[in-house]
Amino acid sequence: MNFSATTGALTGGSPLTLTVPGGQTLSIDLSQTTQLASNFAVSTATINGNAPGTLTSVSISQNGTLSFNYGNGSINPVYTIPLAKVAAPDNLTALAGDAFQANYASGAPQVGVAGTAGFGNIDSSALEASTVDLATELTNMVEAQSSYEANSKVFQAGAKILDVLNNIQS
Repeated sequence: MNFSATTGALTGGSPLTLTVPGGQTLSIDLSQTTQLASNFAVSTATINGNAPGTLTSVSISQNGTLSFNYGNGSINPVYTIPLAKVAAPDNLTALAGDAFQANYASGAPQVGVAGTAGFGNIDSSALEASTVDLATELTNMVEAQSSYEANSKVFQAGAKILDVLNNIQS
């Protein structure tokens, strides 16, 4: 830092911008700093931050904003989850892992934010119910097993009848 020899005012280097671990920036305004070879003293101080806090949880709002929640009560929004839509979702190309890819038939993807222009909302912490009726599927499985067993007995009976007919001819 350089100070004027006559006025003691800072001649450059303010504001200072520092990157703090975690990706945030800290800006320090030293423009009111003077130095005339006397003892240091703080004349006025303003604080615009929070007390130190530990990360307690992560939340996602309906518009897709991912936020870090700290023990000191502060909430830091860090990311907005983008959504995409296509004109014909039934024509998307299925990929491995329950993923889909846009193609000519589905139309170009339109990217936006939840809650705007027909993108819907994000329902954080919701559990999707199963689309399978277990009782119906179990009943269908038992019916299929019974049909298989009955058909195998018909084939066994048919084979015995053929054996009897072959023995009559000899």
